[in-house]
Amino acid sequence: MTGTTVPVCTVNRLLAPLLPRAFLVILAAVILPRILLFFYLGGELPQPGRDQALYIHTAGQIVSGEGFSFSSDLGLMKNLRNTSDSPQQHWTGDESYMFGLAPVDTPTAVMEPGYSVLLALFFSLFGAVSGSVFSLNLLFALGGAFAVRKLVMDVWGAQSGLMAAILWSIYPPFVYYSAYAMTETAHFAMLMISSMLLLSAGRGEGKGFLAGVATGVFFLIRATALFLVPFQIAYLAWRKQWKAMLFLSAGFLVAVSPWMVRNWISLGEPVLMPTKGSLNLWMRNNPEVLALEGIFVPDNIPVNDLSLLEYPSTDSIPGELARSRALGASARNYIFSNPRLMVWLGWNRAIDFLAPGGSTLGTRGMIAGLVIYPLILFGVLGLWRSRHRPEAVFLFALFVLYLLVHALAHGGVRYRLPVDAVFLIGVALGTCCGEGKK
Repeated sequence: MTGTTVPVCTVNRLLAPLLPRAFLVILAAVILPRILLFFYLGGELPQPGRDQALYIHTAGQIVSGEGFSFSSDLGLMKNLRNTSDSPQQHWTGDESYMFGLAPVDTPTAVMEPGYSVLLALFFSLFGAVSGSVFSLNLLFALGGAFAVRKLVMDVWGAQSGLMAAILWSIYPPFVYYSAYAMTETAHFAMLMISSMLLLSAGRGEGKGFLAGVATGVFFLIRATALFLVPFQIAYLAWRKQWKAMLFLSAGFLVAVSPWMVRNWISLGEPVLMPTKGSLNLWMRNNPEVLALEGIFVPDNIPVNDLSLLEYPSTDSIPGELARSRALGASARNYIFSNPRLMVWLGWNRAIDFLAPGGSTLGTRGMIAGLVIYPLILFGVLGLWRSRHRPEAVFLFALFVLYLLVHALAHGGVRYRLPVDAVFLIGVALGTCCGEGKK
Protein backbone atom coordinates (compact mmCIF):
# COMPACT_ATOMS: atom_id res chain seq x y z
CA MET A 1 0.00 0.00 0.00
CA THR A 2 1.17 3.54 -0.70
CA GLY A 3 2.76 5.31 2.23
CA THR A 4 3.62 2.12 4.09
CA THR A 5 6.80 0.11 4.31
CA VAL A 6 7.11 -3.64 4.65
CA PRO A 7 9.82 -4.75 7.09
CA VAL A 8 12.26 -7.29 5.70
CA CYS A 9 13.91 -9.71 8.15
CA THR A 10 17.67 -9.98 8.45
CA VAL A 11 17.79 -13.41 6.83
CA ASN A 12 15.88 -12.15 3.81
CA ARG A 13 18.29 -9.23 3.48
CA LEU A 14 21.22 -11.64 3.50
CA LEU A 15 19.64 -13.99 0.99
CA ALA A 16 18.29 -11.39 -1.43
CA PRO A 17 21.69 -10.65 -3.12
CA LEU A 18 22.26 -14.40 -3.55
CA LEU A 19 19.00 -15.11 -5.36
CA PRO A 20 20.26 -14.23 -8.87
CA ARG A 21 23.14 -16.65 -8.28
CA ALA A 22 21.14 -19.27 -6.40
CA PHE A 23 22.25 -22.05 -8.76
CA LEU A 24 25.93 -21.35 -8.08
CA VAL A 25 25.33 -20.92 -4.35
CA ILE A 26 23.69 -24.33 -4.09
CA LEU A 27 26.43 -25.92 -6.20
CA ALA A 28 29.04 -24.54 -3.81
CA ALA A 29 27.06 -25.55 -0.71
CA VAL A 30 26.86 -29.14 -1.97
CA ILE A 31 30.31 -29.57 -3.50
CA LEU A 32 32.70 -27.73 -1.17
CA PRO A 33 32.04 -29.58 2.11
CA ARG A 34 32.07 -32.93 0.32
CA ILE A 35 35.35 -32.19 -1.41
CA LEU A 36 36.83 -31.20 1.94
CA LEU A 37 35.60 -34.47 3.46
CA PHE A 38 37.05 -36.43 0.52
CA PHE A 39 40.49 -34.87 1.05
CA TYR A 40 40.23 -35.23 4.83
CA LEU A 41 39.71 -38.98 4.32
CA GLY A 42 42.71 -39.08 2.02
CA GLY A 43 40.58 -40.35 -0.82
CA GLU A 44 39.66 -43.48 1.17
CA LEU A 45 36.21 -44.77 2.00
CA PRO A 46 35.27 -44.01 5.61
CA GLN A 47 35.23 -46.49 8.48
CA PRO A 48 33.52 -48.44 9.94
CA GLY A 49 32.88 -50.36 6.76
CA ARG A 50 29.21 -51.25 7.43
CA ASP A 51 27.50 -52.53 4.26
CA GLN A 52 29.87 -50.91 1.79
CA ALA A 53 31.51 -54.20 0.80
CA LEU A 54 28.20 -55.64 -0.39
CA TYR A 55 27.45 -52.75 -2.73
CA ILE A 56 31.00 -52.60 -4.06
CA HIS A 57 31.00 -56.36 -4.58
CA THR A 58 27.67 -56.48 -6.44
CA ALA A 59 28.69 -53.48 -8.56
CA GLY A 60 31.91 -55.33 -9.43
CA GLN A 61 29.92 -58.43 -10.36
CA ILE A 62 27.79 -56.37 -12.74
CA VAL A 63 30.86 -54.73 -14.34
CA SER A 64 32.51 -58.12 -14.83
CA GLY A 65 29.47 -59.45 -16.65
CA GLU A 66 28.19 -61.70 -13.84
CA GLY A 67 25.03 -59.67 -13.34
CA PHE A 68 23.41 -58.84 -10.03
CA SER A 69 24.79 -61.74 -7.98
CA PHE A 70 27.27 -62.76 -5.29
CA SER A 71 30.49 -64.64 -5.97
CA SER A 72 31.47 -67.89 -4.25
CA ASP A 73 34.53 -66.07 -2.84
CA LEU A 74 32.30 -63.71 -0.86
CA GLY A 75 30.21 -66.62 0.41
CA LEU A 76 33.37 -68.35 1.63
CA MET A 77 34.65 -65.17 3.29
CA LYS A 78 31.35 -64.66 5.15
CA ASN A 79 31.47 -68.29 6.25
CA LEU A 80 35.01 -68.06 7.63
CA ARG A 81 34.45 -64.81 9.53
CA ASN A 82 31.79 -66.16 11.90
CA THR A 83 32.33 -68.51 14.81
CA SER A 84 30.20 -71.54 15.51
CA ASP A 85 28.61 -69.98 18.63
CA SER A 86 27.51 -66.76 16.88
CA PRO A 87 23.85 -66.30 15.92
CA GLN A 88 25.15 -65.28 12.50
CA GLN A 89 26.22 -68.86 11.87
CA HIS A 90 22.61 -69.58 10.92
CA TRP A 91 22.78 -67.45 7.79
CA THR A 92 26.50 -67.75 7.03
CA GLY A 93 27.10 -71.43 7.79
CA ASP A 94 26.69 -72.57 4.19
CA GLU A 95 29.32 -70.92 2.00
CA SER A 96 27.31 -71.71 -1.12
CA TYR A 97 24.54 -69.32 0.02
CA MET A 98 24.64 -65.62 0.91
CA PHE A 99 22.58 -64.75 4.00
CA GLY A 100 21.44 -68.37 3.97
CA LEU A 101 19.07 -67.36 1.17
CA ALA A 102 20.76 -66.58 -2.13
CA PRO A 103 22.82 -69.21 -3.96
CA VAL A 104 26.21 -67.80 -4.97
CA ASP A 105 27.16 -67.33 -8.62
CA THR A 106 23.50 -67.09 -9.66
CA PRO A 107 21.11 -64.13 -10.17
CA THR A 108 19.62 -62.91 -6.92
CA ALA A 109 16.88 -60.63 -5.63
CA VAL A 110 18.21 -60.63 -2.08
CA MET A 111 18.63 -56.83 -1.94
CA GLU A 112 17.66 -53.74 -3.92
CA PRO A 113 19.53 -53.48 -7.23
CA GLY A 114 19.42 -49.73 -7.88
CA TYR A 115 22.52 -48.44 -6.12
CA SER A 116 24.66 -51.37 -7.23
CA VAL A 117 23.66 -50.85 -10.87
CA LEU A 118 24.44 -47.12 -10.71
CA LEU A 119 27.73 -47.76 -8.93
CA ALA A 120 28.62 -50.30 -11.62
CA LEU A 121 27.97 -47.61 -14.24
CA PHE A 122 30.33 -45.22 -12.46
CA PHE A 123 32.92 -47.99 -12.06
CA SER A 124 32.71 -48.51 -15.82
CA LEU A 125 33.28 -44.80 -16.43
CA PHE A 126 35.91 -43.98 -13.81
CA GLY A 127 37.18 -47.31 -12.52
CA ALA A 128 36.55 -49.14 -9.23
CA VAL A 129 37.93 -46.30 -7.12
CA SER A 130 36.60 -44.23 -4.23
CA GLY A 131 36.23 -41.28 -6.58
CA SER A 132 33.45 -43.18 -8.36
CA VAL A 133 31.57 -43.52 -5.09
CA PHE A 134 32.13 -39.84 -4.33
CA SER A 135 30.94 -38.78 -7.81
CA LEU A 136 27.76 -40.88 -7.67
CA ASN A 137 26.84 -39.64 -4.22
CA LEU A 138 27.67 -36.06 -5.21
CA LEU A 139 25.22 -36.34 -8.09
CA PHE A 140 22.49 -37.52 -5.72
CA ALA A 141 23.31 -34.72 -3.27
CA LEU A 142 22.97 -32.12 -6.02
CA GLY A 143 19.64 -33.59 -7.10
CA GLY A 144 18.38 -33.57 -3.52
CA ALA A 145 19.46 -29.97 -2.88
CA PHE A 146 17.77 -28.61 -6.00
CA ALA A 147 14.66 -30.65 -5.27
CA VAL A 148 14.46 -29.13 -1.78
CA ARG A 149 14.84 -25.66 -3.25
CA LYS A 150 12.02 -26.18 -5.75
CA LEU A 151 9.78 -27.91 -3.20
CA VAL A 152 10.00 -24.94 -0.84
CA MET A 153 10.24 -22.16 -3.43
CA ASP A 154 7.05 -23.20 -5.20
CA VAL A 155 5.08 -22.75 -1.98
CA TRP A 156 6.96 -20.37 0.30
CA GLY A 157 9.02 -18.22 -2.04
CA ALA A 158 12.57 -17.90 -3.34
CA GLN A 159 14.28 -16.87 -0.10
CA SER A 160 12.87 -19.79 1.85
CA GLY A 161 13.72 -22.15 -1.00
CA LEU A 162 17.35 -21.05 -1.13
CA MET A 163 17.68 -21.19 2.66
CA ALA A 164 16.24 -24.71 2.81
CA ALA A 165 18.55 -25.91 0.02
CA ILE A 166 21.62 -24.49 1.76
CA LEU A 167 20.68 -26.07 5.10
CA TRP A 168 20.06 -29.43 3.40
CA SER A 169 23.36 -29.21 1.52
CA ILE A 170 25.57 -28.49 4.52
CA TYR A 171 23.74 -30.62 7.12
CA PRO A 172 26.69 -32.55 8.65
CA PRO A 173 25.18 -36.09 8.64
CA PHE A 174 24.23 -35.68 4.97
CA VAL A 175 27.79 -34.60 4.17
CA TYR A 176 29.23 -37.44 6.27
CA TYR A 177 27.30 -40.21 4.53
CA SER A 178 28.10 -38.86 1.07
CA ALA A 179 31.51 -40.56 1.37
CA TYR A 180 30.01 -44.02 1.97
CA ALA A 181 29.49 -46.63 -0.74
CA MET A 182 25.98 -47.20 0.56
CA THR A 183 22.47 -46.05 -0.26
CA GLU A 184 22.18 -43.35 2.43
CA THR A 185 22.84 -40.30 0.23
CA ALA A 186 20.60 -41.68 -2.51
CA HIS A 187 17.89 -42.20 0.12
CA PHE A 188 18.18 -38.61 1.40
CA ALA A 189 17.98 -37.26 -2.14
CA MET A 190 15.28 -39.49 -3.63
CA LEU A 191 12.95 -38.79 -0.71
CA MET A 192 13.12 -35.09 -1.52
CA ILE A 193 12.90 -35.56 -5.30
CA SER A 194 9.82 -37.80 -5.06
CA SER A 195 8.21 -35.51 -2.47
CA MET A 196 8.82 -32.41 -4.59
CA LEU A 197 7.14 -34.04 -7.59
CA LEU A 198 4.27 -35.37 -5.49
CA LEU A 199 3.52 -31.96 -3.97
CA SER A 200 3.49 -30.49 -7.47
CA ALA A 201 0.98 -33.16 -8.49
CA GLY A 202 -1.08 -32.31 -5.42
CA ARG A 203 -1.38 -28.75 -6.69
CA GLY A 204 -2.67 -30.01 -10.05
CA GLU A 205 0.56 -29.35 -11.94
CA GLY A 206 0.55 -32.67 -13.77
CA LYS A 207 3.57 -34.33 -12.13
CA GLY A 208 1.80 -37.49 -10.97
CA PHE A 209 3.52 -39.83 -13.45
CA LEU A 210 6.97 -38.37 -12.70
CA ALA A 211 6.29 -38.66 -8.98
CA GLY A 212 5.47 -42.34 -9.47
CA VAL A 213 8.61 -42.94 -11.53
CA ALA A 214 10.75 -41.16 -8.93
CA THR A 215 9.23 -43.23 -6.14
CA GLY A 216 9.80 -46.39 -8.18
CA VAL A 217 13.47 -45.51 -8.71
CA PHE A 218 13.65 -44.72 -5.00
CA PHE A 219 12.22 -48.17 -4.25
CA LEU A 220 14.87 -49.83 -6.42
CA ILE A 221 17.46 -48.15 -4.19
CA ARG A 222 15.72 -48.50 -0.81
CA ALA A 223 12.67 -50.74 -0.41
CA THR A 224 11.42 -48.38 2.33
CA ALA A 225 9.90 -46.35 -0.50
CA LEU A 226 7.14 -48.95 -0.91
CA PHE A 227 5.50 -47.57 2.25
CA LEU A 228 5.40 -44.15 0.60
CA VAL A 229 3.11 -45.27 -2.22
CA PRO A 230 -0.16 -45.61 -0.20
CA PHE A 231 0.83 -42.48 1.72
CA GLN A 232 1.27 -40.56 -1.53
CA ILE A 233 -2.00 -41.87 -2.92
CA ALA A 234 -3.79 -40.81 0.28
CA TYR A 235 -2.31 -37.32 -0.03
CA LEU A 236 -3.46 -36.98 -3.63
CA ALA A 237 -6.93 -38.22 -2.65
CA TRP A 238 -7.01 -35.58 0.09
CA ARG A 239 -6.15 -32.96 -2.56
CA LYS A 240 -8.81 -34.49 -4.88
CA GLN A 241 -6.27 -35.13 -7.62
CA TRP A 242 -7.85 -38.32 -8.94
CA LYS A 243 -6.03 -38.45 -12.27
CA ALA A 244 -2.72 -37.86 -10.51
CA MET A 245 -3.41 -40.91 -8.33
CA LEU A 246 -3.69 -43.10 -11.44
CA PHE A 247 -0.62 -41.55 -13.05
CA LEU A 248 1.37 -41.99 -9.83
CA SER A 249 0.52 -45.70 -9.72
CA ALA A 250 1.34 -46.09 -13.41
CA GLY A 251 4.67 -44.32 -13.01
CA PHE A 252 5.67 -46.52 -10.10
CA LEU A 253 4.80 -49.68 -12.03
CA VAL A 254 6.74 -48.50 -15.09
CA ALA A 255 9.84 -47.87 -12.95
CA VAL A 256 9.79 -51.21 -11.11
CA SER A 257 8.60 -53.42 -13.97
CA PRO A 258 12.10 -54.11 -15.42
CA TRP A 259 13.17 -55.43 -12.02
CA MET A 260 10.10 -57.65 -11.77
CA VAL A 261 10.48 -58.96 -15.33
CA ARG A 262 14.15 -59.72 -14.68
CA ASN A 263 13.21 -61.66 -11.53
CA TRP A 264 10.49 -63.54 -13.41
CA ILE A 265 13.03 -64.62 -16.00
CA SER A 266 15.89 -65.34 -13.56
CA LEU A 267 14.04 -66.65 -10.49
CA GLY A 268 10.76 -67.87 -11.93
CA GLU A 269 8.55 -65.29 -10.19
CA PRO A 270 7.99 -61.51 -10.65
CA VAL A 271 9.48 -60.71 -7.23
CA LEU A 272 9.06 -57.11 -6.07
CA MET A 273 10.39 -56.96 -2.51
CA PRO A 274 14.01 -58.00 -1.80
CA THR A 275 14.07 -61.53 -0.40
CA LYS A 276 16.40 -60.50 2.43
CA GLY A 277 13.42 -58.74 4.01
CA SER A 278 12.47 -62.06 5.61
CA LEU A 279 15.89 -62.32 7.24
CA ASN A 280 15.64 -58.75 8.53
CA LEU A 281 12.20 -59.51 9.97
CA TRP A 282 13.59 -62.58 11.74
CA MET A 283 16.77 -60.90 13.01
CA ARG A 284 15.31 -57.62 14.21
CA ASN A 285 12.90 -59.32 16.64
CA ASN A 286 15.20 -62.09 17.84
CA PRO A 287 16.50 -61.34 21.38
CA GLU A 288 19.68 -63.31 20.76
CA VAL A 289 20.53 -61.23 17.69
CA LEU A 290 19.39 -57.98 19.31
CA ALA A 291 21.82 -58.62 22.17
CA LEU A 292 24.67 -58.36 19.66
CA GLU A 293 23.58 -54.76 19.10
CA GLY A 294 23.34 -54.00 22.82
CA ILE A 295 19.54 -54.36 22.99
CA PHE A 296 18.55 -56.60 25.90
CA VAL A 297 14.96 -57.69 26.44
CA PRO A 298 13.97 -57.30 30.15
CA ASP A 299 13.28 -60.46 32.12
CA ASN A 300 9.69 -59.40 32.76
CA ILE A 301 8.91 -59.43 29.02
CA PRO A 302 7.86 -62.98 28.08
CA VAL A 303 9.21 -64.46 24.86
CA ASN A 304 6.74 -67.00 23.49
CA ASP A 305 7.14 -69.76 20.91
CA LEU A 306 10.92 -69.93 21.13
CA SER A 307 10.91 -72.72 18.56
CA LEU A 308 10.13 -70.09 15.93
CA LEU A 309 13.46 -68.43 16.70
CA GLU A 310 15.28 -71.50 15.50
CA TYR A 311 16.56 -70.73 12.03
CA PRO A 312 14.53 -72.95 9.69
CA SER A 313 16.40 -75.97 8.40
CA THR A 314 17.00 -75.07 4.79
CA ASP A 315 18.80 -78.25 3.71
CA SER A 316 15.60 -79.54 2.16
CA ILE A 317 14.52 -76.11 0.83
CA PRO A 318 16.19 -75.34 -2.48
CA GLY A 319 16.31 -71.90 -3.96
CA GLU A 320 16.16 -68.32 -2.77
CA LEU A 321 12.42 -67.73 -2.94
CA ALA A 322 11.45 -70.89 -1.05
CA ARG A 323 14.01 -70.19 1.68
CA SER A 324 12.84 -66.61 2.02
CA ARG A 325 9.21 -67.69 2.33
CA ALA A 326 10.04 -70.28 5.01
CA LEU A 327 12.02 -67.77 7.06
CA GLY A 328 9.37 -65.08 6.60
CA ALA A 329 6.63 -67.41 7.80
CA SER A 330 8.57 -68.23 10.98
CA ALA A 331 9.25 -64.53 11.60
CA ARG A 332 5.61 -63.50 11.14
CA ASN A 333 4.28 -66.27 13.38
CA TYR A 334 6.80 -65.30 16.04
CA ILE A 335 5.73 -61.64 15.86
CA PHE A 336 2.03 -62.50 16.24
CA SER A 337 2.88 -64.73 19.21
CA ASN A 338 4.67 -61.91 21.07
CA PRO A 339 2.52 -58.76 21.12
CA ARG A 340 3.99 -57.52 24.41
CA LEU A 341 7.54 -57.93 23.15
CA MET A 342 6.64 -56.12 19.92
CA VAL A 343 5.18 -53.17 21.86
CA TRP A 344 8.36 -52.97 23.96
CA LEU A 345 10.59 -53.18 20.91
CA GLY A 346 8.49 -50.62 19.04
CA TRP A 347 8.73 -48.14 21.90
CA ASN A 348 12.49 -48.58 22.18
CA ARG A 349 12.94 -48.28 18.43
CA ALA A 350 10.95 -45.05 18.43
CA ILE A 351 13.26 -43.67 21.12
CA ASP A 352 16.31 -44.89 19.21
CA PHE A 353 14.90 -43.26 16.08
CA LEU A 354 15.05 -39.89 17.83
CA ALA A 355 18.47 -40.44 19.42
CA PRO A 356 21.51 -38.25 18.62
CA GLY A 357 23.38 -41.19 17.08
CA GLY A 358 26.07 -42.60 19.37
CA SER A 359 26.14 -46.14 18.02
CA THR A 360 25.82 -44.93 14.45
CA LEU A 361 28.17 -41.97 14.30
CA GLY A 362 30.47 -42.57 17.29
CA THR A 363 30.95 -40.45 20.42
CA ARG A 364 31.84 -37.27 18.57
CA GLY A 365 28.96 -37.90 16.22
CA MET A 366 26.59 -38.31 19.15
CA ILE A 367 27.67 -34.96 20.62
CA ALA A 368 27.22 -33.31 17.24
CA GLY A 369 23.95 -35.17 16.83
CA LEU A 370 22.44 -33.37 19.81
CA VAL A 371 21.60 -30.67 17.28
CA ILE A 372 18.60 -32.83 16.35
CA TYR A 373 16.65 -31.58 19.38
CA PRO A 374 16.84 -27.83 18.65
CA LEU A 375 16.41 -28.73 14.98
CA ILE A 376 13.14 -30.53 15.74
CA LEU A 377 11.99 -27.69 18.02
CA PHE A 378 12.64 -24.85 15.58
CA GLY A 379 11.61 -26.97 12.62
CA VAL A 380 8.21 -27.74 14.15
CA LEU A 381 7.74 -24.05 14.98
CA GLY A 382 8.52 -23.12 11.39
CA LEU A 383 6.09 -25.70 10.00
CA TRP A 384 3.45 -24.63 12.53
CA ARG A 385 3.51 -21.14 11.01
CA SER A 386 2.42 -22.74 7.72
CA ARG A 387 0.03 -25.29 9.19
CA HIS A 388 -2.75 -24.06 6.89
CA ARG A 389 -0.78 -25.22 3.84
CA PRO A 390 -1.26 -28.83 2.67
CA GLU A 391 2.46 -29.08 1.89
CA ALA A 392 3.36 -28.42 5.54
CA VAL A 393 0.87 -31.07 6.65
CA PHE A 394 2.45 -33.51 4.18
CA LEU A 395 5.98 -32.86 5.49
CA PHE A 396 5.03 -33.42 9.11
CA ALA A 397 3.02 -36.54 8.20
CA LEU A 398 6.07 -37.82 6.29
CA PHE A 399 8.12 -37.68 9.48
CA VAL A 400 5.40 -39.51 11.42
CA LEU A 401 5.24 -42.20 8.73
CA TYR A 402 9.00 -42.83 8.95
CA LEU A 403 8.82 -42.93 12.74
CA LEU A 404 6.03 -45.53 12.70
CA VAL A 405 7.59 -47.68 9.97
CA HIS A 406 10.95 -47.88 11.69
CA ALA A 407 9.48 -48.31 15.16
CA LEU A 408 7.85 -51.46 13.78
CA ALA A 409 10.92 -52.61 11.88
CA HIS A 410 14.27 -51.28 13.08
CA GLY A 411 14.94 -47.83 14.47
CA GLY A 412 18.12 -45.84 14.70
CA VAL A 413 19.51 -42.56 13.52
CA ARG A 414 20.40 -43.80 10.04
CA TYR A 415 16.71 -44.39 9.39
CA ARG A 416 15.66 -41.01 10.80
CA LEU A 417 18.18 -38.94 8.87
CA PRO A 418 16.18 -38.80 5.61
CA VAL A 419 13.30 -37.04 7.36
CA ASP A 420 15.59 -34.62 9.17
CA ALA A 421 14.99 -32.73 5.94
CA VAL A 422 11.47 -32.00 7.20
CA PHE A 423 12.86 -29.99 10.11
CA LEU A 424 15.60 -28.36 8.01
CA ILE A 425 12.79 -27.05 5.80
CA GLY A 426 10.89 -25.97 8.90
CA VAL A 427 13.92 -24.01 10.14
CA ALA A 428 14.14 -22.28 6.76
CA LEU A 429 10.46 -21.34 6.96
CA GLY A 430 10.90 -20.04 10.50
CA THR A 431 13.95 -17.90 9.76
CA CYS A 432 12.75 -16.39 6.47
CA CYS A 433 10.03 -13.75 6.64
CA GLY A 434 6.95 -13.58 4.50
CA GLU A 435 4.00 -15.83 3.78
CA GLY A 436 5.40 -16.97 0.45
CA LYS A 437 3.20 -17.61 -2.54
CA LYS A 438 -0.55 -17.38 -2.33
